[in-house]
Amino acid sequence: MSDRQPSLTEIELRHGSLQVSVCPGLGGAITRLSIDGIDLLRPWDGSDSVRRAGCFVLAPFSNRVGGGAFEHEGEHYPLRRLSPDHPLPIHGVVWKRAWIVAEQASASLSLAVTHRPEGDAVLDWPFAFELEHRIELGDGGVTLHLNLRNTDTRSMPAGLGWHPYFLRHDDCRLQFAARSVWQNDSQGVPSHLSQIPAQWDFATARQLQEPGLDNCFVGRTAPVLIRWPGQGVELSMNANEALAHLVVFTPPADMGFFAVEPVSHANNALGMDDPVANGMRLLLPGETMQVSCQLNIKRIGVE
Repeated sequence: MSDRQPSLTEIELRHGSLQVSVCPGLGGAITRLSIDGIDLLRPWDGSDSVRRAGCFVLAPFSNRVGGGAFEHEGEHYPLRRLSPDHPLPIHGVVWKRAWIVAEQASASLSLAVTHRPEGDAVLDWPFAFELEHRIELGDGGVTLHLNLRNTDTRSMPAGLGWHPYFLRHDDCRLQFAARSVWQNDSQGVPSHLSQIPAQWDFATARQLQEPGLDNCFVGRTAPVLIRWPGQGVELSMNANEALAHLVVFTPPADMGFFAVEPVSHANNALGMDDPVANGMRLLLPGETMQVSCQLNIKRIGVE
């Protein structure tokens, strides 16, 4: 445990050379992921901003909602923005909530959060739900599980994912394959689906450099591979079939990180003509949605 104020206390999990730290009070964020002391995610800076941590959960939707509202079963639902850095609602609501510890062991942790659309919270998300996040360390790496349950009396659209911020480390290499990519408009909202341009094609592993991405790739067809040759570490991200979209964010290299986000739906799927066709699930009252992601981590020879 750290000596931070109780609401921002970290829980440390260990298994062999792997270490994961989590801060339930900071949006349930993963604040550190390392192997042999080598950080793979951006370490939390200790601030009260979850977006300065290493990874947080995206629920009940990923990325932006165009126009700050959506339609569902003939009803219009406005959403307020929860981030001062973005003019549109972004990343769902659970990253702004304190989570509770449901179960804890030396190498595993289950966190839970409940949302009720009461008072102003109806503008965060208009439907009630419960969400559990289970983190398990093992010989091969880290396994993440999400279980979202609709506790409302109405059906609700639902999406899930994770938002990890990986460290660049000077010679970072990235590999992933997908069928197509959404091009964005001036607000960062998808405008049209296109083939993947050559400069955005990471089907073969190559140095990350600065492709300037903040885009959603559709139809992920293989695990994501991230390699840090100078650190002697390789990470393979195997998300289940429900997470067929991949949001890739590559800010300027001097920021020191990039994001590769396994998600269940396209950015602004809630605002599209057919949200379900673009990855949103429709959950009936009492119905659940489950997704998982395996982060396989191993040491390789230093180049």
